[in-house]
Amino acid sequence: MTTFNVVAGGRPQVLVDEQQLTQIQGELNRRGIELERLKAAFETLASINAPAKFIAASMALCNELASRWKAERVGIGFLKGRYVRLQALSHTEKITRHMQLVQDIESAMEESLDQDLEILFPPPKDASFVYRSAEKLSAKHGPNAICSFPLRREGKVVAVLTLERKFDKPLLLDEIETLRLTCDLFTARLVDLYEHDRWVGAKAAKATRNGLAWFVGAKNTWAKVIAIAVCVFLAITIFVKTDYNTEGSFTFEAEERQIVPAPFEGFLKTVNVQIGDPVWTKQTAGPFDQLAGAESLAPLLIRRPATVLATLETAELESQLAQAKADQQTHEHERDIARSQNKFGEMQQKQAEADKSAAQAAQLQWRLDHAAIETPVDGVVFAGDLKQKLGAPVKTGDELFQVGDRDKLRAAITIPEDEIAEVKIGQKGELATSTYPGDRIPFTVVRVDPLAVVSDQHNVFKVRAQFAKNDIRNWMKPGMEGIAKVDVGRARLLWIGTHKLMGWIRMKLWLWL
Repeated sequence: MTTFNVVAGGRPQVLVDEQQLTQIQGELNRRGIELERLKAAFETLASINAPAKFIAASMALCNELASRWKAERVGIGFLKGRYVRLQALSHTEKITRHMQLVQDIESAMEESLDQDLEILFPPPKDASFVYRSAEKLSAKHGPNAICSFPLRREGKVVAVLTLERKFDKPLLLDEIETLRLTCDLFTARLVDLYEHDRWVGAKAAKATRNGLAWFVGAKNTWAKVIAIAVCVFLAITIFVKTDYNTEGSFTFEAEERQIVPAPFEGFLKTVNVQIGDPVWTKQTAGPFDQLAGAESLAPLLIRRPATVLATLETAELESQLAQAKADQQTHEHERDIARSQNKFGEMQQKQAEADKSAAQAAQLQWRLDHAAIETPVDGVVFAGDLKQKLGAPVKTGDELFQVGDRDKLRAAITIPEDEIAEVKIGQKGELATSTYPGDRIPFTVVRVDPLAVVSDQHNVFKVRAQFAKNDIRNWMKPGMEGIAKVDVGRARLLWIGTHKLMGWIRMKLWLWL
């Protein structure tokens, strides 16, 4: 810069070249404009620093931009998959994706994203970008002047900001520069909020993708991972063998179960047992009864199981027995009188009547002897809850109780018809009851019923399974149910997963052809 020192009126002065002074003033004006831009950018950035949530920060940003730039609408959308989804819109609390306005704004944002350019409408004369969606947005919801700014993070477009002003007040070049600076400043903060304010599943998915991208590359990461996973899955299913189990429901049942019927027609007088009670026969209880007779403390130490299950009413039988015996004696006395008078025909008649009375008395005596219904075997009562039926009539042969040995249990497993061919005698397996699902009990298949039965409109086969003595639990009772799995051998995973489907297809094709 050229300067001249002169003395005027006794005071030194500095003269500056007019051209240089103009340049200095222009530089000062330019820096002043830049400072104003920077001020506007920082003031906008301050509006999103306070909110801790992404949605609140986005709404504050859109409202601040709309107020500062006198815009009709300001929206911000983030890339989600392959599409941009509008996250916030100025002066709008709730965004409904079915709104036509929202769809048109997202289309304009995607137009800017796809071209990675700022899209202006109305466009400059020398514009080389596509602005069809921006034009449609302006025509349907304006007319407005539109400007879309792609927001970049690490060189990639992650979001788009769209600002709409009145058509006669489009953004000037200086305003566009200021908005561009503002976008560069708030993008990092907004993107961080967007990534950290999502639910844990989305965060985990992004972290997983970033980790996988280190192995397979950043482009098409999920497609590559899926392709690799499919190949590995096919290789495992084709070549790897594993244990194959056939599954079915089961029910515990006693190997031997004695049915105790009513010995004759009568009425229940007493019931001494209920379901689950242990019972002893007379032979088993004999030694205990002898011990109890010798040692008075024996009944206190050991509770004697019942031998008599129930009794029938005998009062009427005793009356009939007394009458039958009296009739027998009368007929025998009359027989003796007829013999003494040599009336042989009458003697034979009275003998027959005496025999008949004797037979009736013997029958009545038998009933009295069997009125106390005893257990035929040692074990527990499986069925026969009759304490609520005292005094009820019973008929000859009616089932009163079921008694069996609880330690001799087996499982009746129901196997579907399409899997019964895989089950063989001697195969092993495990079962678990609904009561104790964590206790797996091993078993051995001992019988496969040759005849199918219908259950729930499907053919099934009953498979009988036996337990080792050490595997029987104290809590196992007849009637308990659960799930059983029979180990039928080793097979490839592909066959295990598809053999039922292939069998169904073969059946259908064979029937159809």
